[in-house]
Amino acid sequence: MSPPTPATAAGHKLQAQAALQSGQTGLALQHMQRACELAPDSVAHRFEFGCLLAHLGRPDDALEQFRACVGLQPGFAEAWHFIGLTLARQGHLHDALAPLRRAHALEPGNVRVLERLAQAEFEVGDAADALPLWRALHALRPGDENIELKLGETLSRLGDADAASALYEQALQRDPASANLWMARAQAEEIAGRRDQAGAAYERALALRPGWAFPLAGLLGLRRGQAAQDHVAEAQALLDDPARGDDERALVGYELGKVFDGRGDFPGAMRAWHAANAARRRDQGEPDPADLASRVEASLAVFNRDLFERSAGLGSPDERPVFIVGMPRSGTTLLEQMLASHPQVHGAGELPDVSLIARDLPSRRGRPQQWPHILEDIALEPLPGAAKRYLAAALRQAPAGITRVVDKYPMNYYLLGLVALMFPKARVLWCRRDPRDVAISIYGENFALAERLATRLDGIGHLVRLQSRLMRHWQAVLPLPILEVRYEDVVADTEGQARRALDFLGLDWDPACLDFHRSERGVQTPSRWQVRQPVHSRSIGRWRHYENELAPLLAVLGDEPTDA
Repeated sequence: MSPPTPATAAGHKLQAQAALQSGQTGLALQHMQRACELAPDSVAHRFEFGCLLAHLGRPDDALEQFRACVGLQPGFAEAWHFIGLTLARQGHLHDALAPLRRAHALEPGNVRVLERLAQAEFEVGDAADALPLWRALHALRPGDENIELKLGETLSRLGDADAASALYEQALQRDPASANLWMARAQAEEIAGRRDQAGAAYERALALRPGWAFPLAGLLGLRRGQAAQDHVAEAQALLDDPARGDDERALVGYELGKVFDGRGDFPGAMRAWHAANAARRRDQGEPDPADLASRVEASLAVFNRDLFERSAGLGSPDERPVFIVGMPRSGTTLLEQMLASHPQVHGAGELPDVSLIARDLPSRRGRPQQWPHILEDIALEPLPGAAKRYLAAALRQAPAGITRVVDKYPMNYYLLGLVALMFPKARVLWCRRDPRDVAISIYGENFALAERLATRLDGIGHLVRLQSRLMRHWQAVLPLPILEVRYEDVVADTEGQARRALDFLGLDWDPACLDFHRSERGVQTPSRWQVRQPVHSRSIGRWRHYENELAPLLAVLGDEPTDA
């Protein structure tokens, strides 16, 4: 005999709990749904229904209930938490940030919310926002290795590799057998420019976890042509082993190619890079030049003179921002190091903030849009606030009295339209270099996983052409002055090009700009060791060692391969 149908929401809730305990999940859902129908304003019933839906693998339906909860009770921190948690589990980390931030603001003492928010800020947010969260967690859970690793990496991202290294050193006193901590310390030491200490830490990490791809790749990249033969043999075996993950094979293959390149074994280098890029494509997917081309065309259509005329007066009048853009491996780090050696210039490194601002821009009608299509419906009023947010990040570690701050994230060339809207008095330096040399350097480098075009030579060719097309458009429509700086000219006449760049920035000459390689600034880019040496010409014409492999690149570049 079936139990009588409950007449109240509370009765249906009890029946749902009983059904769930007996494994009748479908019946439990029916009872909870009926409970919510009978008591539509019950936050408790809706929240429990949402939890049940999430538990049974129905996240979209769960989100509907959690959102109904905060609609009924905006101060319900746990519902905001579960909205963020559910979005994060769906892979929508950026969308999870706002509800998690709301939950934390409502219940700052909730450690579960704090940890989830810290993780989300770490992965897709601003490192400066993540830092106080990790510090709070570190104080609450001293000795938690995961928190120490995340705190240290956040410090490194913010340019304080020394503080990160000190944190790891303290943690290693407690746990000297932690391979993870030795690996993290090696990376911090490398960013800080301490090669010997980095090498020793990589060695300890590898000894503690034999066969680990990360420290092995670190040692190869650190020593290159002088890498120990036993490490080279181990890396080659890992690269050739189909049983190893493609992520590991790619990581080791890029660095192994640099070893062979440094030894003059150019065919061996290209074989390693081909294998590394093939592994990366298997892991992350094939490049899609057409998708990037469509986004570039959208930018060309949206960013026109009319837009800048309509937005005149909205941007910040601050003249300090300077943006160094161009293809990766085109000399952006070298130029930044030279300029940052001037006493009136602060080098902020590769800041993510322009991209973060573009991602967070609100649509006027609230429609979810991707960049640059959102500009067709953008609310321009937030631009002054966005400019303030950017300046706060760029000047975070700047000394008092500086008159220029340099952001050298190369791919900002895609977002110069937004830069011009925020800072109509900014200056832009466009680094250019023979695209054949650029392509070889990119193809052999372990770039971010999202940069899939870097995994094929023809894909790099498409990237070069699209970058050039965008930059020519910016030169035609932006109110910003843009100075082209060729890497080959910097090598041939370093002082002359440094003077030219400083004159463009409105600064007097300072001979310290020629001693950039003596700087103790941390460098997080792949050029970290090159810029610690005086300028040399060894990288010019490097593509000739690989000329027989460049047909896919040249087929895309066409008749003018020197027009980077």
